[in-house]
Amino acid sequence: MKQSKTTIIALCVAAYMVSYLCRTNLSVAMDALMEEISITRSQAGLIGTLYFWTYAAGQLFAGWLCTRIDPKKVVSAGLILTTVCNLLIGFSGVYSAILILWMVNGLALALFWPPILQIATNWTTEQEYTRISILLNLPTTVGFLVAWLGLGLLSHWLHWNWSFWLPAGVAVLFLLVWAKWMKSKPDAPTRIKQQQVSTKTEENVEKPSIWVCLLSMAMLVYAVIVVFQGCIKESINLWAPTLLAEIAPAENLFLLSGFTAIIPVCSTVGLLLTGWLVKKFAQRQQQAMLALLFFGMVAGCLMVLVQKNFMAVALCMGVLLAVVYGVNTILTTLLPLQFARTGNSGAMSSIFNFLSYLGAALGGIVAGTVSEVWNWSAVYVLWAILAAGGFVLLLLYGVLREISFKGIFTK
Repeated sequence: MKQSKTTIIALCVAAYMVSYLCRTNLSVAMDALMEEISITRSQAGLIGTLYFWTYAAGQLFAGWLCTRIDPKKVVSAGLILTTVCNLLIGFSGVYSAILILWMVNGLALALFWPPILQIATNWTTEQEYTRISILLNLPTTVGFLVAWLGLGLLSHWLHWNWSFWLPAGVAVLFLLVWAKWMKSKPDAPTRIKQQQVSTKTEENVEKPSIWVCLLSMAMLVYAVIVVFQGCIKESINLWAPTLLAEIAPAENLFLLSGFTAIIPVCSTVGLLLTGWLVKKFAQRQQQAMLALLFFGMVAGCLMVLVQKNFMAVALCMGVLLAVVYGVNTILTTLLPLQFARTGNSGAMSSIFNFLSYLGAALGGIVAGTVSEVWNWSAVYVLWAILAAGGFVLLLLYGVLREISFKGIFTK
């Protein structure tokens, strides 16, 4: 059976969409679940925190795994495991069981992104991959809309356990499609592969191994930046409704729920803006990332100045989230393309995804602690510092190393 490149990319996007359906369903069912099994908000929050830790750790394992076995099989294993976890949670009414199963679900869903990225780089040339990179990341934002709208509406008429059974059913059906139609590599080598086979170009000779690159100053700078961005993303997603509720006047309370609904929209705008910037700067990813980080720094600093103005704060949060998703896209999707020829793109992506979710796991805790020790104004300052820190780090590195922004490994 001969698959087209379009079919393969569509399957990759659909697989990632299914993974988001099987992770965002918890938030949809949380209120009903808390009431039925009688747990506190802190206990409910612990479920999400532990999920982030297992998901982050699972990224490293998935990156290693997809360099050793067929990436198609890695995603298949993830689909099977998340199906089992969601089914069992739907039948369970015990907090400890749900806690453990959701941790395992974090490991299951970590098996999606690294192999999907590896498959995409196997099937596309560098120019093609850059064009479809934004498409690959759309499930990170659109997935929330699908889950919140679809499962959210159904939750009004069905019991909370259907929020887990329905995604499990979707995962099973998609597994059948994935098994039949997915092929990890094309029969004929892509143009990237052909260039590698035909000659040892100077570019290939100069490319260091993945481990040498990870220990380079550039990668260490990127690592700090992606942790900062992950921390901002999760702390805003967690605390934005609380913060806005405190400053929203009574007549504008409806805007509070409206902002929650447009968070995925802001994130999608950030992805589209990133694609435009990368194209505008002729694929110079560092220059596009520097521009995004500058916008994020401005938004973070403005938030400190206008922290009592509901509309201004909401706008600044939206811009900051758009920047965060854009920078993460460059670091977890475009940067790994540098390793497409060596088959390590999935491994590189998993490392930066791990760091991003490490920051996400810390974000909610750090912001909550800062607000308790000082106040919510200090949280705005924290976000501004993290946003400015990423921009300053990349700018200083560029100045000190005299980077031309023409390539990641420019000497």
